[in-house]
Amino acid sequence: MIRPFGLRDVTKLKQLQPRGVSFDLRRALLYAPSPIHSALLGYFTRYYAGPVTWVHQNTEDDLAGVVQAWPRAKRSGWDLGFLAPALGYHHRVPTIWQELLKHLIILGASQGVSKIYARSPDDPEIREVLRQVGFVAVAREEIFFLLCPPEPAAQPRGLRPVTREDYWALAELYQSVLPPLVQRAEGFPPSRPGTLGRLLGLGKGREYVWMEGKKAIAHFRLSGGRRGYWLEVVVRPEYRAEVLPHLKYILTLSECSASKPLYCPVPDYNVGLGWLLRTLGFQPYTKQALFVVNTMARVPARQSLIIPGFERGIDARSSVGHIPSSFQTEDHRLTA
Repeated sequence: MIRPFGLRDVTKLKQLQPRGVSFDLRRALLYAPSPIHSALLGYFTRYYAGPVTWVHQNTEDDLAGVVQAWPRAKRSGWDLGFLAPALGYHHRVPTIWQELLKHLIILGASQGVSKIYARSPDDPEIREVLRQVGFVAVAREEIFFLLCPPEPAAQPRGLRPVTREDYWALAELYQSVLPPLVQRAEGFPPSRPGTLGRLLGLGKGREYVWMEGKKAIAHFRLSGGRRGYWLEVVVRPEYRAEVLPHLKYILTLSECSASKPLYCPVPDYNVGLGWLLRTLGFQPYTKQALFVVNTMARVPARQSLIIPGFERGIDARSSVGHIPSSFQTEDHRLTA
């Protein structure tokens, strides 16, 4: 049986919390949300400022499971946040995960959520379970981290804060750099954190663009939480070797330290950026993969169109041509 989280499930979730798997390193590293506190926040705010949480309870024994998903800004999608217990805890856990994830997909479709994202740890068993329920691997990335405070650096020419007038230049940059599969999954502009992210400071940050004339060369997004910073970099491959001064300046906008590291993901299609980060003192942290599942799909639906007066046909002898009594038209509808 799968049911929405309620106050009666608090004790069960406390037991499952240390046995679970966290997804989406950005949220985990910058804020480290407790699954139980997150569930209560979602419950009392009706999921406005917290995740949707569902509990799996087997009627035959005490083996239980839980899944959490965080809404993105404007409800454009959900991010998988937590699954418990871990796969190695019991031989039936993979089945529990599959049932919870399938339920989450159906629930998302019923609420108009078209995509669910899962930034998975670098674990082949986890990736296999995601694939079995329809998730598709979109990209892989390595996370780097910096502990030492950045040295002062001058602002390079052409680097400035992003304005609304830069929208089309940035859209062209993303279309040129991101693989088509990533573009279809993430869209543009990239989704921002949901309401809770803004409340916690995850949505606040600085965005800079490196422009040459009307052409965007690179885009930098620096956001911070109480536990660290997160830097995203998109740069044209032919300019990658020249982006080092711009990176140095962006780092000065943070106050990273051993207690508040700065993290930077490097997708597999931007692998050359990792070498530049190493020259700035970054170290490898871990790897993760981005998966996405579409909760809805477009399918053709045929519908008969009856023209008044022609329900019984027409007299072909008085017509130039034959007009059928009904016409077939195609309509595209979203189905879960």
